[in-house]
Amino acid sequence: MNNKTVICIICIILMLLLVSNANAEKYFVLDVNHMLGSVTFNSVNLREIDRAVKYTDKSGFLVKTVSFNNLDIEKIYYNMSENKNYLVYIPYNENAVRIEMYNQKNSKIMELDASSFSSTCGNKACEGHESYESCAKDCNSGSRDDFCDGISDGVCDPDCSPKTDTDCEILEPQETNESAITKPKQEKSPIKEPKEKSSYLIWILLALISIALILLFLFIKKRKENQTTSSLRDYISENIKRGFTLQQIRNVLYREGYSEKEINKAVKSI
Repeated sequence: MNNKTVICIICIILMLLLVSNANAEKYFVLDVNHMLGSVTFNSVNLREIDRAVKYTDKSGFLVKTVSFNNLDIEKIYYNMSENKNYLVYIPYNENAVRIEMYNQKNSKIMELDASSFSSTCGNKACEGHESYESCAKDCNSGSRDDFCDGISDGVCDPDCSPKTDTDCEILEPQETNESAITKPKQEKSPIKEPKEKSSYLIWILLALISIALILLFLFIKKRKENQTTSSLRDYISENIKRGFTLQQIRNVLYREGYSEKEINKAVKSI
């Protein structure tokens, strides 16, 4: 078996591993308590699950995500009984800037900042929350983005002062009648690209990268599983102490999208 065959096998294995996780969907996971008529917030994070969450409630607490343009993205209804802890799954959207919750009287009872989870860089539009500093792919140097990049590129950045961007300097009139003559910029000689490495070294490099990606993928997957098991173990233990039966807790977790394998693993670890 030659080197090319081995590398092809590694690449195929990597692609199969990635495809197996391609159907996973992202959700905002909102951890809240409904106690004595009020809803309290614990945490919010992102989680990928293998199957889509089904929303069957038509009334109750309204939970929605809002975009940077102050437009509603996703709306779901969630019924919550009192004196219980809930994990509310909300479909993830990279344009979401906040999560809002309303009670049955349509009064806002919670507003959470979700901008740290957003990912709009690379959509070829310089959004209001982006700048050349945070997203050079979308915001060009010298554009009005509330950030002075100070790059000498022949464009006066409207966010800069003449002291911070030399392109904004105004030529003062000279005492003589001669007009200021600017010297043409000398074009830099192109840098010669180094010679290509041998194909043998390239194949070795690709093999090493493939192995590193596989190991990284397995590490991240194992870490996620451990985090899920730890979180479920704590949740199950706490609710057993509160007097709930294991079957009641299982029913809640099934509804929240957890698999039987995840729940059984957490139960065994208690």
